Amino acid sequence: MKNNDKKKEVQRKYREEIKKKKQKNEDNKNFIKETIIVVTIIVLFIFFTYTLQGF
Repeated sequence: MKNNDKKKEVQRKYREEIKKKKQKNEDNKNFIKETIIVVTIIVLFIFFTYTLQGF
């Protein structure tokens, strides 16, 4: 029984570490997406500002 309990504990810790790594990876992906969106909005704002000044 002790070996079985130790094995379960090790598996549980391993699963927790995998979940943490996946969550960290998802957070990085979300950060990149948000950064791209913000930069795109700024570029479009500057583009339209200069375009509308011509009229």
